[in-house]
Amino acid sequence: MINFFQSSWLLLFICNRYSTSIHSPLFVMADFAGPLRPSDSWSTTEVRSLTHNHVWTIRGFSNCDVRYLETSVKIRDNKDGHRDQPVPCASSHEPSPITFRIRLHPQGNKESNKDFSFFQVFCNTNNTKYRAKFSVYNCRNEEIPTTVYTGTQQLHGYFEYIRRDLLLQHLSPQDELQLNLNLTVTFDTVTKCSQNMKKMETIEPKYQEISKDLELFMNSNKLTDFKIELNEGREINCHKVILAARSPVFQAMLEPHTEESKTGRVVIEDIDYEVMQEMLLYIYTGKTPNLSMYALDLLAVADRFQLQGLKDMADQHLRTSLVADTASRNLVYADMHNATELRKDAISFIAANMSSVIATEGWTQLVEKQGPPLVNEIINALVCDKPSTSTSYSDAPSAKRARLDGFS
Repeated sequence: MINFFQSSWLLLFICNRYSTSIHSPLFVMADFAGPLRPSDSWSTTEVRSLTHNHVWTIRGFSNCDVRYLETSVKIRDNKDGHRDQPVPCASSHEPSPITFRIRLHPQGNKESNKDFSFFQVFCNTNNTKYRAKFSVYNCRNEEIPTTVYTGTQQLHGYFEYIRRDLLLQHLSPQDELQLNLNLTVTFDTVTKCSQNMKKMETIEPKYQEISKDLELFMNSNKLTDFKIELNEGREINCHKVILAARSPVFQAMLEPHTEESKTGRVVIEDIDYEVMQEMLLYIYTGKTPNLSMYALDLLAVADRFQLQGLKDMADQHLRTSLVADTASRNLVYADMHNATELRKDAISFIAANMSSVIATEGWTQLVEKQGPPLVNEIINALVCDKPSTSTSYSDAPSAKRARLDGFS
């Protein structure tokens, strides 16, 4: 006679063995993509939202004597980037990024509230729905409370404030402010409709697997058919087909009639070995683990070998790490290599922090080597007092300027 435990194991065995031939709701419930209740068709509507956290670090806060400091963050509605994102019933075009401008008013925004520091965020579009919350920390990651502005005076955007003397006391002695902004952006609603209750299983591409295998292949030196010779006699072995597939410059270089294709080698003495290794790693895998270390050099080589993805990554890193000591140098590189967004942000940063930037060696070199064109744009942005929306230059890439020894 079969006892309770034996009958349980027997039932489990039967379910596993013959699950493909059993059609009762008990065995197919996990395959349903729609509601739990049986139906012939179904719809699901989702109100889509996105949460974004941005950290802005200001060093030497107590010495800031400008009317306000400003940075910005761009948020894209990446509605196609989620695994189970519902497909809209009506087609829609790809939206432009939403830009949020963040301002810090060190000594208020007018004479009557100069004893307070204000934190402000506002959007470039009037119809964007969002919620915001500032958090203020010192370099020891200690938070100090702020107050949300709830007054009746109409102000542009969202404001929080704190007494300046309390803030300075909280930041001492390191004098470093870390401003954390948490944004929740609400997008439109999307509806998913279906006439079939059985969800089709989607197999996702294995991009990481490809990247990993190609990195191993690159490091193995197997089947290499091309050699890049660098300064000091250093060499790197690689594969023609991968270089040509990823870079239009290498593709032209490796045409059958070229000297490089016939000899299987090219001499490039003006790029450091470490920078070339980092560029090749991006070509093979799409990764740049040392981007922060070689961002300026990678911006230059990416522009030279027409690697737009690498150029965008270097551009974004440099834009988010602008400081007084490097802003002038970054501007020169952006101007030489047609990095439009970095160029705009660098001009805005310099105009907003002029007193700190003009004391640096980079500014002296910019004035001596680049001359009036860039300096005039900075002055124009400073006079207009609209550093982030300066219209003194076109969005279209400008003609490249020659690389200067002082900024190499």
